[in-house]
Amino acid sequence: MIKSLQLKSRFSGRGIKMKKILLFTLLVVSQNIFPQGFIKITSGPVVNDGGWCYGGCWADFNNDGKLDLFVCNNNSSNKNNFLYLNNGNGTFTKVTSGVIVNDGGSSYGCTAGDYDNDGNMDLFVTNYGENNFLYHGNGDGTFTKITTGNIVSDGGNSVGCSWGDYDNDGKIDLFVCNRNQNNFLYHNNGSGTFTKITSGAIVTDNSNSGGCAWGDYNNDGFIDLFVANAGPAVDFLYQNNGNGTFTKITTGPVVTESAHSSGGSWGDYDNDGDLDLLVTCGVVGTGYNRLFMNNGDGSFTKITADPIATYNHWAGGSSWGDIDNDGDIDLFIGGYDGINLLFTNNGNGSFTRIDTGSVVNDGSYKMGAMFGDYDNDGDLDLFTARNNYFGGNNTLYMNTGNSNKQINIKCVGMISNKAGIGAKVFVRAIINGTAKRQMQVVSSQTGGANSGMNSLNAEFGLGNATIIDSVIIKWPSGVIDKYTNVGVNQFVTAIEGQGMVEAKNISSQIPGKFMLNQNYPNPFNPKTIINYQLPMSSDVKLKIYDVVGREVDVLINQKQNAGTYEVEWNASNYPGGVYFYKIFTNDFSETKKMVLIK
Repeated sequence: MIKSLQLKSRFSGRGIKMKKILLFTLLVVSQNIFPQGFIKITSGPVVNDGGWCYGGCWADFNNDGKLDLFVCNNNSSNKNNFLYLNNGNGTFTKVTSGVIVNDGGSSYGCTAGDYDNDGNMDLFVTNYGENNFLYHGNGDGTFTKITTGNIVSDGGNSVGCSWGDYDNDGKIDLFVCNRNQNNFLYHNNGSGTFTKITSGAIVTDNSNSGGCAWGDYNNDGFIDLFVANAGPAVDFLYQNNGNGTFTKITTGPVVTESAHSSGGSWGDYDNDGDLDLLVTCGVVGTGYNRLFMNNGDGSFTKITADPIATYNHWAGGSSWGDIDNDGDIDLFIGGYDGINLLFTNNGNGSFTRIDTGSVVNDGSYKMGAMFGDYDNDGDLDLFTARNNYFGGNNTLYMNTGNSNKQINIKCVGMISNKAGIGAKVFVRAIINGTAKRQMQVVSSQTGGANSGMNSLNAEFGLGNATIIDSVIIKWPSGVIDKYTNVGVNQFVTAIEGQGMVEAKNISSQIPGKFMLNQNYPNPFNPKTIINYQLPMSSDVKLKIYDVVGREVDVLINQKQNAGTYEVEWNASNYPGGVYFYKIFTNDFSETKKMVLIK
């Protein structure tokens, strides 16, 4: 039986956090700790490659449980894009071989997703004035370039893009924004090919479209689409009819105000269970961002008095994320002409602007913005893509964290698309004595502007909660999974429609050596417990093989802190016989035999 939850215990004590800060002191030229808890990383290729960058995405391209980074580059002299593989120690290795980093291209946007449901991350890249790129992920950090089909031969002035399963058939489709020409929508045929949609306002509207974001704003189970237009022009909002077609919304504040919009980011900032919308705006030093609160009935109210909407500048990328793990999502807005903006959520529908620290004052031309926990320590880090045509490198900020609790949930679809894109995740916990219910949506485009993709994981802050009352996942297929009494400070993999398995840290003592113990009971039917020990933090894989050596299940594939762990394997769906279980870490591997009796 495939597990539905893999839970990773982590230590969040003050001593561990201080060690982390001291480690990164060695990696940065100057350690600048901001009031909200970030350190600017100043060494390594991620922040020193330069480029003319408009977007990027966090994704695990080599299936090692760590977030890698892809960045679009449109430099006039060297147009190759950037791919950085996560080393697991806070550093990255720049990939220099393969088509994905040697294709050139006037690349403006990108979006990652598993379009063929093989468990490997694929990547689409938009190019301005050239054909777009589609790369099939091989699962090891390498890619095969797709060279046939409309999706890579249409050309156009493409900038923004986003994967989303708009017809809920279990396969992600693709929308592409174009400057001053019709936009593109490609329906996934499920055979590795796509059909270009040619009818409907969603592909016949012609404007100066730049950014796009899918989001089910009316909670009918089908993703809708927001498209930001520069101009001045009105933006587009398309409501999904549930039958493969869309209705263009022509009334309401989202689509009736002419502006120079850069992009949009969906997020439930007031924790009421529906998606609100932030639109970044401005041109040549002037413009006001727009915040639209979802009224819950398919309409929106424009917020005008909050600090988010009262700063006059030319904005770039934007992204929602709970940077302080207090249970309310915060907001970063990149400044294209002027300073960046960072707003902390007050938990009552209002925000406080943070106005000190390099994260908000270290330069302009910030386009793509995306949050992701690249060091797997339970808090959100921030990357921003910068248009270096005017000077300056891309930026990476490491979150130093605090004592607040968290849970990080990776969704894996079985009936729904494999990457879980479009899944709605609800978490309920008691924070500061009050029940709080949060919602996040797995999305392949979250960073406003042309592109900026947060991690595909749903990352929740939990404040001082000691237990999660419930985790509810509403999958695009209509399947609803519910788990109760889930532990905090966990990294979780939730697999659609399956049971629950926890990798529990069962001892506070740090073992003296690596060890894989004999499972118990053994023989067993149908469940057994596997116990192992880690004397240090390690990347851990725990796999099950049949008697002829074929891999039949992967129980653990993630980084874990030192400790003694136990995992339950449910073999209900496997025939009786001899099986082997093997653990792999950075410094240790061992195999043991077990017998399933049926």
